[in-house]
Amino acid sequence: MAFVLILVLSFYKLVSGQWQVTGPGKFLQASVGEDAVFSCSLFPATSAEAMEVRFFRNQLHAVVHLYRDGEDWEFMQMPQYRGRTKLVKDSIREGHVSLRLKNITPLDMGLYGCWFSSQIYDEEATWELQVSALGSLPLISIVGYVDGGIQLLCLSSGWFPQPTVKWKGPQGQHLSSDSRVNADGHSLYDVETSIIVQENAGSISCSTHLAEQSHEVESKVLIGETFFQNSPWRLASILLGLLCGGLCVVVVGMTVVFFKSKAQISSSVTHASSLPHRTPVEVTLDPETAHPQLCVSDLKTVTHRKAPQKVPYSTKRFTRKSVVASQGFQAGKHYWEVDVGQNVGWCVGVCQDDTDRRKDSVTLSPNNGYWVFGLTTEYLYFTFNPHFINLSPETPPTRVGVFLDYEGGNISFFNTNDQSYICILTCQFEGLLRPYIQHVIYEEKNRTPIFICPVSWDQREKTLLTGPHTADPDTAKGECSPQAAPASSPKPAHRKSRLPLSFRVLRFFSPKPGSSSSFQMREDWPVPVGVRSHGCPEVGME
Repeated sequence: MAFVLILVLSFYKLVSGQWQVTGPGKFLQASVGEDAVFSCSLFPATSAEAMEVRFFRNQLHAVVHLYRDGEDWEFMQMPQYRGRTKLVKDSIREGHVSLRLKNITPLDMGLYGCWFSSQIYDEEATWELQVSALGSLPLISIVGYVDGGIQLLCLSSGWFPQPTVKWKGPQGQHLSSDSRVNADGHSLYDVETSIIVQENAGSISCSTHLAEQSHEVESKVLIGETFFQNSPWRLASILLGLLCGGLCVVVVGMTVVFFKSKAQISSSVTHASSLPHRTPVEVTLDPETAHPQLCVSDLKTVTHRKAPQKVPYSTKRFTRKSVVASQGFQAGKHYWEVDVGQNVGWCVGVCQDDTDRRKDSVTLSPNNGYWVFGLTTEYLYFTFNPHFINLSPETPPTRVGVFLDYEGGNISFFNTNDQSYICILTCQFEGLLRPYIQHVIYEEKNRTPIFICPVSWDQREKTLLTGPHTADPDTAKGECSPQAAPASSPKPAHRKSRLPLSFRVLRFFSPKPGSSSSFQMREDWPVPVGVRSHGCPEVGME
């Protein structure tokens, strides 16, 4: 009887011009830095070409995107959504539309809806957008000796929503601690917790997690009797060794649970003399691949133009604001440097030559054939492996070194401003790889060109001594001589790092593009202690 009633009501709505609106569901999950897609449909299928379609936030008048009279009314959008939305209308005649919201931030979390209105009827559907960010790997450091014990400090940053942090003993028992959580300028949370342990404490772990989504990151440190010597000179030598970055062997085990998958992670630090041998290579940009708004000059420099240029059609050309090099690599070790200046909204790295360049929007992850490091318009440094991961370099890089070891299966990113590692992505590469640059948004602050720097070993040694620099956009022609930044060029906002003096070199293990992935422990990269590097999760993937 109930089924018959439903059929009667559906038939009534059909003949009376009424319909129902279905949205993406009650809840929709999205990660910080990635895109969210809101899909809405009419049932029964009805053309929405002549309707008003409105995506809104909380209330109908709070416009996220408006389609009316067959056009997108972008001027009606709330300021925080301008330039971030795209309405896909390929199936609008069948009553189906999708709104892509780009570069999700914590501030985007909340209630959303889509509203369809014809001359005789209107209906809406609502859902909740839940936003999360997996923070950096907890870094455990030794503060000093307190009351006959050792005080340990654990730091982790870049979380959303607010995470829970806890210490555990060798048997998994919870240990009492002093903890503090702070929100940074991007609404992401940094956590700091300390604990005092006694002699022979054994394996101590610090973990941070998002309880609602089962995301957890854990680091372990082994406290042995070596740290508790009665002789004063032994204590002094240990403290001096720690302060000078001497040989202090720390066994670190980390567990990452991401989307309910578990990973074990190892982390370590390396001495500057152990940086990989970098082979400078000539890299020139291919103008035939550049987006019409990217102007390539002297085959080294790319400038973002406000208006598209008239360029010949080419199947090699990106529909995204990207460009690749003429050179491709299928073997060997190759090193090049890219001067990004004070720009925001950029990515550098490599991509597979056979990636689909006609896609208007794609996640720049290893799964799609991209291995990149970049800076978003929200001043967040990031990589993908394969999901968005927030990075926290101590010094904002204006010049990035890229080292590709094809047979070794890894690509490293360096901050040449302070000669430190940023991160290493590891994957079994296949096919031809090309150097890749993406220059996303035209703004006054982005008028400085991005360019490939010529690198020689003599120049490399000079760079080590001269330190940071930026290029003058009016004179830059691919040369990377040190210059002072123009007074009018604002520096990107940067979250001050609170990490200790000893940093970690972190290695990412990526799957082959398109393949399924599972996490596993990797212990094949032993390195000594000493050089600074920057906190980012190290994920082992097959």
